[in-house]
Amino acid sequence: MKKTIIASLVLLLPLALCAEITKKEDINKDNLYKFRGSMLEYVDPGVTYSKAPKGFKPFYMSHYGRHGSRYLLNTPQYNDPYSILKQADDKGVLTDFGKDVLRRLEIMAKDADGHLGDLTIVGQQQHRGIARRMVRNYPEIFNKKTTIVARSTTSHRVMASMTAAMMEFSSILPQMNIDYNCSDYDRGYMNYEDRAINSAKNSRERNAAVNAFNAKYTNPERLMCALFTDTTFITRYPRQTSTSRTGTAGGGQETTTTSTQTTNRSGDLYTKIYDIAANMGSHTYLGFDLDDVFTYDEWYESWLQNNLYWFSVSGYHDMTQNVVPYGHATLLQDILDKADEALAKGTPSANLRYGHDTALYPLLCLMEINDCAYAPKDIEDLANKWVNYDIVHMGSNLQLIFFKNKKGTILVRALLNEEEATLPVECYKDAKGVEYPYFYEWDKVEKYYRDILSKWTRIRAELTSN
Repeated sequence: MKKTIIASLVLLLPLALCAEITKKEDINKDNLYKFRGSMLEYVDPGVTYSKAPKGFKPFYMSHYGRHGSRYLLNTPQYNDPYSILKQADDKGVLTDFGKDVLRRLEIMAKDADGHLGDLTIVGQQQHRGIARRMVRNYPEIFNKKTTIVARSTTSHRVMASMTAAMMEFSSILPQMNIDYNCSDYDRGYMNYEDRAINSAKNSRERNAAVNAFNAKYTNPERLMCALFTDTTFITRYPRQTSTSRTGTAGGGQETTTTSTQTTNRSGDLYTKIYDIAANMGSHTYLGFDLDDVFTYDEWYESWLQNNLYWFSVSGYHDMTQNVVPYGHATLLQDILDKADEALAKGTPSANLRYGHDTALYPLLCLMEINDCAYAPKDIEDLANKWVNYDIVHMGSNLQLIFFKNKKGTILVRALLNEEEATLPVECYKDAKGVEYPYFYEWDKVEKYYRDILSKWTRIRAELTSN
């Protein structure tokens, strides 16, 4: 009995480690990287997995992964901060620190030119590494007899991510049968959001709550003083210049009046620099970062906003009628249906899907992976339990590994970012009553998820009838 208890504690240890949340007061240079949030770069977790129950062997994997590290998506994200600081430098109102930040922003703006949204070298390496570890960890699934079916959305960064993974598979197992494609044909589940949730997802209540939260935690004053010798340059930034002309009908002298409207761009500049700084892990090859631009408190508060945004458009909450995760029910449906097909065949195979955070976040909430379905009454409490650096970032992925024994019993284990994760049903127990954390009977898991889909059918009918 004592040995069983000790074994159970050891099995639970990985969950405790991966679920560790860093509080604001505990931030240091070694854990600062977490507060890049959804733009955090993916790394090999280097974990050891729990041993499967005796007699169970892996034979099928179902996967959904986000593309790897990439450039930011929009030109203003790079050019606006650079242009503003360049104008300030031309006017002689940049501090020495401001000049150094300008130097780094200029390098980034030039590097990003023509590459908006592109997968970086770092992103390619991430997906090659994930594929390599799939082969290493599950040789029973990934071998020369295996058939891999891989699909991606038509986004170029996603296609490049899938291609990187397929290249790695081919280099390790050149005889493996690989069927991969990217097409709008698969859009109905790969990155499809049901329009029935649109009204709830974009509710006034949600927008007001997020805007108020962001205003509370956007405090750019210190940084503006660090960048500019005269902060009125940014607090009274020229927005629009208008010219009017007046004169007499009889041909008298014409008078020209020029007026300039100004706006405070402190918050905008602050947020855009954070976006670049948070994404620097996608560009480690450049040899510098922007970590020093913000204090630890500022990093934390900017991340709080990033964290709330993704929760508000992915998770369960009263302000969005608790329906947002259902928007990607077709993806869960595809996972269940393809698992049924694979189980019926019984031969080693894998379904690999490559897509976006906009699908993976709500999928994890819908499937209640770990604490993803957590719904705080007060959004100020969100970061006590729901932290996106442990959920979805660059290269994040969900892997469902299926095991079977000679009796035909099917178990499933979930890996979130290659770390063992919990599912919303009780763990498997063998005939002697020994519990195996992270292993679940597929029949129970599938029934739980089919019930969720049935519930969504009823909720959807109510939403669309109103």
